Amino acid sequence: MQYKKHGRLGKLAKSAALLAAFATLASCATNPNSTKMGADGKDAARQADAMVADKGAAAVVRVSLNGSYCVRGTVRLQKVVDGKIGSGPFTEIGQPNGLYGGDAIIKNLAKTTAQMLTLNVPALIKENGVRDIRTSFRPIEPGRYAVTMITCQNGNSIASMGTGNAGFWGVQGKEPQYTLLGDNTITIGKGQIVDAGVIDIVQMSSGGFFSGAARGRLVGSQAPQTFKDAIRLNVPEIYSRITYTKFTADYELLLSSITSKAKAK
Repeated sequence: MQYKKHGRLGKLAKSAALLAAFATLASCATNPNSTKMGADGKDAARQADAMVADKGAAAVVRVSLNGSYCVRGTVRLQKVVDGKIGSGPFTEIGQPNGLYGGDAIIKNLAKTTAQMLTLNVPALIKENGVRDIRTSFRPIEPGRYAVTMITCQNGNSIASMGTGNAGFWGVQGKEPQYTLLGDNTITIGKGQIVDAGVIDIVQMSSGGFFSGAARGRLVGSQAPQTFKDAIRLNVPEIYSRITYTKFTADYELLLSSITSKAKAK
């Protein structure tokens, strides 16, 4: 399946450069080979309990592109109902995203740019929510889910697959949804705190890395052992309750979703 890659941001090139610098800073927030964890990472892990109470479960996943972690990554999920992708609202999980959603972008862009110009690094981290990707749980309802869109952002370069059930600023769209090629589904149990590991966008064609389109598939894997060790050593009360798993392929669902979308045209 195709994934799209976008490069320059045109007239916003200067702002993009500033944000790219921030993105590079954010990517350093977690050293995959370290078991150390800051206070923010520990606090984020402990928030998983409140998420379970609110939505019924909590989950975290990270996104990588051809084996390298994305600075920001988002996985859009749609519930699977009776073996088919449902038409309800989508859910998103992923690794830290400093400017998440349209409202946050509008509200924080000016402040972020000003802080960049003054090199106010501590304020940048605090205001833009640079979090530990090992403990960036998000609330989610229990159920079986299919990936309908995945996005990887590195500075001003964005790679994405799928269209998701999207309207204006995430308002539910009307188009039938289809899942993506590869490890595209996951089941979240009631009351679970789920670490869904890593989803790697693997390039399958020879398109360029920063512009145009290429073909790719999703490859799921469990969280690295160092991630597990970091939580075990720093927040053992949460570690004992985490369900470690990964996304897996459902080709029957993929075929049926593509067929349904084709019939709707």
